[in-house]
Amino acid sequence: MKHILISFGKTWLLPLLVAGVLLLGMAANADAQTSPKWQLMDYHQSACFDTNVHDTYYGIWIKGTWKHQINVGITHLPAGGTYTTVYAPIPPGSSDGVGSLAYVHPTIPASTPVGTYTASLWASDGTTREAVPVTLVVKTSCGY
Repeated sequence: MKHILISFGKTWLLPLLVAGVLLLGMAANADAQTSPKWQLMDYHQSACFDTNVHDTYYGIWIKGTWKHQINVGITHLPAGGTYTTVYAPIPPGSSDGVGSLAYVHPTIPASTPVGTYTASLWASDGTTREAVPVTLVVKTSCGY
């Protein structure tokens, strides 16, 4: 009788283990499907600033698919620099990385010393944050 109970227990346990493994696999697959599958594209953007030009627009190009809105901004501006955004946050969707989905509009003070500055354009869906460098070239005249 003891042998029958053990055999019954093993027979009953196998389907339970198989079901558990399948459920774990499905949960892992669901997590993989909900993880962000997008990338902020680096198009090596650069802008010139001078005594008459204190602002510019940097485009936001994203490649992939996302399920949550994407906020954008810029960090590491020269001292006193600020920014606003246009068409942000970016709503859930997808893009091939070719067209700009939003813009970051930095403004720097007229007193910013001549030089080349590297700022960081960023995008975040709340879980993933990506950043690419952008260049700000401050000259006495941009030649426009």
